[in-house]
Amino acid sequence: MRISRPLPIRLHTSHRTALAEHFLALGPDDRRLRFGTVLPDELVLQYVAGMDFERDEIFAVTDEDLRIVGAVHVAFAGHAAELGLSVSEDSRGRGIGNALFERAVVHLRNSGVRCAYMHCLAENQAVMHLARKHGMKIMYAGSESEAYLQLESATPTSYFVEWLGENRANGAEAFKRNARLARSWFELFAPG
Repeated sequence: MRISRPLPIRLHTSHRTALAEHFLALGPDDRRLRFGTVLPDELVLQYVAGMDFERDEIFAVTDEDLRIVGAVHVAFAGHAAELGLSVSEDSRGRGIGNALFERAVVHLRNSGVRCAYMHCLAENQAVMHLARKHGMKIMYAGSESEAYLQLESATPTSYFVEWLGENRANGAEAFKRNARLARSWFELFAPG
């Protein structure tokens, strides 16, 4: 089943391996755009091992097989937070980056964060497009850029939007898990 709008789920430490697999599956150019340099596998694994799932938030979109196809790491720094976003090459053009960005921003608003920013290479057209689309102010410094977004205060509506999104995403994820289980049972017991 393909859900028309990507529904980001909140990741927990139990998702660390799946997140590492997502980053390791990124090609060299995508790794360079995500991390600012082409990280070897060992450093990608160290990066994921060092993620603090208690302090930061990580949201992801999964496919029908529960493979992470897009993720945003929300690293808190006082009243600001940095967003690091990646989407698998074969999953682009489906609104995943946009859904992840929106999910991160509503969570930040509701957490009292006043500013979200993204640091990336200036050539990262996908992130620059996303930044412009959401009204971020972009500052260029040679080959790098910083995009900033001042966040509005939380409102009852923003709390409701986050609550609803979280519950819809969890429901869709449970459906995917059950569908995957049903497929495996069918394959196991299918005749001939």
